[in-house]
Amino acid sequence: MTQQLAITLLHVHKDAMNAAVTAFERGWPEARISNILEDGLFEWIRETGGIVPEMYAAFERLTDYAVDRGADGILYSCSAFRECIDACIEKHDLPMLKPNDAMIEAALDAGDRIAVLATVGPTISSVSAEIEEMAGRRGRNVTLVPYMIDHAFDAMAAGDGETHDRLVSDAAAKVEDVDVIVLAQFTLSRAVPAVSRATDIPVLNSPGAAVAKMRTLLGR
Repeated sequence: MTQQLAITLLHVHKDAMNAAVTAFERGWPEARISNILEDGLFEWIRETGGIVPEMYAAFERLTDYAVDRGADGILYSCSAFRECIDACIEKHDLPMLKPNDAMIEAALDAGDRIAVLATVGPTISSVSAEIEEMAGRRGRNVTLVPYMIDHAFDAMAAGDGETHDRLVSDAAAKVEDVDVIVLAQFTLSRAVPAVSRATDIPVLNSPGAAVAKMRTLLGR
């Protein structure tokens, strides 16, 4: 029997956790996953509007715990904390994925004009920096078109997923002259069906792509 690999998923919001768990159920049900949820970090970054130095230590402690518990790989689902995750990846020698790595690879394969949709403000700058960094490594110049979707995240957090999906799909319907749309948070994956109905532009989301990449990194 093939040994189950232990994958730790690190989250700052329960809906991102649910999206990641669903992606593993669909894409790698044999993996043995465990979840670390610290939703105080989410409220913290909404208050600050971006990374502050103390957040690095919080991520290091959570990551060290996952490594000490024997994780074979770690997947982060919190897009706005790119710099904190990068610092953790540099410290440990095991497969560790930022939320959007695999999705960004697919977006760059699709073209140079990329719409970035998000419902949490700091995510726009964080994911845009990731895209530009990966494009630079490929020797590519990209044009990013940001769309911050107000009120959608709060609707979802209040249990109104229908309003969340409608606001996201309404924003997607206004997107023009791009090669691909990326949904820049794990929490946005629930809106994929509505977004796909609203636009003919290819739409990418993070969780499924991340699961597939983790499988590849671990030889499964």
